[in-house]
Amino acid sequence: MATKNLLSVLSESFERFLVFTLLLIARGSIAAAEPSINSTTADQLKQLNDQTIIATHVSLDSEWDHFKDGAEKATWTLAGLWGGPVSDSQDWGIRFRLPFSYHRTDQASDDDAIGGVGDAEIGVGTAFRLNTWRTAGGIELHTDTASDRTLAEKVWRLKTGWGVAHDFSKWLSASFNADYNHSVAERDDVRPNRYLELSLPATLIFPHAWSINAKYKTAIDFQNGDRWNHMVGAGVAKRLSKVPIVLSATVEKSLSGGAKRFQASIGIVYYFQRYHSLK
Repeated sequence: MATKNLLSVLSESFERFLVFTLLLIARGSIAAAEPSINSTTADQLKQLNDQTIIATHVSLDSEWDHFKDGAEKATWTLAGLWGGPVSDSQDWGIRFRLPFSYHRTDQASDDDAIGGVGDAEIGVGTAFRLNTWRTAGGIELHTDTASDRTLAEKVWRLKTGWGVAHDFSKWLSASFNADYNHSVAERDDVRPNRYLELSLPATLIFPHAWSINAKYKTAIDFQNGDRWNHMVGAGVAKRLSKVPIVLSATVEKSLSGGAKRFQASIGIVYYFQRYHSLK
């Protein structure tokens, strides 16, 4: 019975993602008739959801989580990525993320409103360009450095990832990503982390430097009875014409229940240098 339920959830989730992607492709046929977008601008729009593109930038994301018990959490994440070419077809980069969080609950306690620095992350990776195909891999360290225990995951965790992406045209690209997370140290009786994340993001680019994206994501928690969690998300982005800045907004919704109702975020990315585009 459990197997049938799992297959049913996977089937429904995949069908939703497939229908949405087909709608993007249908709408993209109209966009294809419009004037082509600058390749550097297209890469910057795709890079929001495509880890196979390495472009030096700094970003600030504002994320809002709403939970079923009435609790709310706001997170502002300052991130930076520095990258450079290794050869005509290979790039490498190093990334750093530092979140600042504010967590509010409806519970009458001293911890009903907490703010401070969250857990920092640092990672390094490399990417390869193969005509219309790209692939990338890397490793990231999640640190236990939050200023308050309420804002911390209380683990030191390594994440190794790999992804492959394909440009179906100048205006449509999709990728597949696999990330394996494994904690190396825990505190305060937190159980070890061991889970696999799989995601399928797609980006559709429109004239005048607009884009929309859709993502299906699933995670397998090996420390919790191999439980599967499913999520879908959609977003819109705009690359400004005068300066190398990309503005974006996304909404994500869990399909597996849980405490979180939904997650909404807005972001701003500033690119420092021109990305090495495909020939």
